[in-house]
Amino acid sequence: MSAAMAAEANLTVARPALQYRLLLAGDDDPALVDEVTDAARNLPASLDIMPTLDTSLAWLLHPFPPVTHVLAPASLPIADIDVLAGMVDEVTHGRACVILLGESPDIGRGTGGKGLVHIDCASANVIEQVVRDYPAAHSELLSISEADLRGALRGGHLRVRFQPVLNANSLQMTGVEALARLHHPALGILLPSQFMQRAIDTGLERTLSTMAAARAVMDLRGEAFMQHRTIAFNVPLATFLTADGPARALEICAIAAHPASRVVIELVETMHVPDLRALARAVENWREAGFKVTIDDAGPRLPHWRELLSLPFTSVKLDGALADAPDDDLRMAEDIVAAAQQNGLGVVAEGIENDAALQRVRAMGVDEVQGYFFCRPIPAPALRTWAAAWDAIRKAA
Repeated sequence: MSAAMAAEANLTVARPALQYRLLLAGDDDPALVDEVTDAARNLPASLDIMPTLDTSLAWLLHPFPPVTHVLAPASLPIADIDVLAGMVDEVTHGRACVILLGESPDIGRGTGGKGLVHIDCASANVIEQVVRDYPAAHSELLSISEADLRGALRGGHLRVRFQPVLNANSLQMTGVEALARLHHPALGILLPSQFMQRAIDTGLERTLSTMAAARAVMDLRGEAFMQHRTIAFNVPLATFLTADGPARALEICAIAAHPASRVVIELVETMHVPDLRALARAVENWREAGFKVTIDDAGPRLPHWRELLSLPFTSVKLDGALADAPDDDLRMAEDIVAAAQQNGLGVVAEGIENDAALQRVRAMGVDEVQGYFFCRPIPAPALRTWAAAWDAIRKAA
């Protein structure tokens, strides 16, 4: 090894490992770029600069985006900030935040919330301090009170993320599943596991599911890429069994000009069905209204799946844990797929996180797939970006 090569090798060894990965989103202000660059040098951090929201979202959609913080000018529109905050939360599972830089006419926006920090006057040392001080993980389950939940719903803080559903063989996008998120002003972006049980306990589950469905169809209203593609909604059993459920859903579809024939109702919490005949009548009512109806989470947590498959559902969704399961559970998945096919039901496999899982469910004969291997649950503007990129990848393959 030459002296020059040895010196370079020593330099590489001595260079400190990067502790942070910063993304400057949606801005081309040279002064702001300089401040963020100086902060990155001091941290030390890798810095990526994306001058538009679309390019920032595309970067975040990378399979392994090791982002720790996204910095954005506080002058961005509120809708854009919400999209960024939602994307960062989905991609990093709450381990990162969006830092708004500079003064904003909306002084109260983003202050105090998990995942969203507002710095009135951006400077390198302030940015550095905020990045260092922000906790490394926020994955613990938070307890939301009934008052918090009611206030968040009244305040319009319910958001929807979308995860693509693909044809298992061609991998062409066939639809999306809409998933509720609560953008709580104090607690940050909450997942259903952090608020749904409270909604059930307080009788708010119907209100919440109706609001989520309405938000989802409006978010995707008029989107050309959604033509002939379905939107799937999770509906709790109690809501599903109500006599006026289909009529209320038809009203939501009419407002968004989205036909019922392209809506999939995913029935959850079917572990304790008191009356299978009542459930069968409810399935028929939804089907007669034009909706597709699927059984969600079929697997070990759904011990009476065979009885459910005899009802007039249109499809069944395998429990996500079955995509990468031990042999016993894998045999259960194969049994569910075989029984579904015998009854003329389509089969969706969720929880696909790698190619091995994809090949496994393909071998079973499933019709559709979804999972992190293809795309995380993302906001509507990011879904538009993903759909265009995915079509281009498929056509080039």
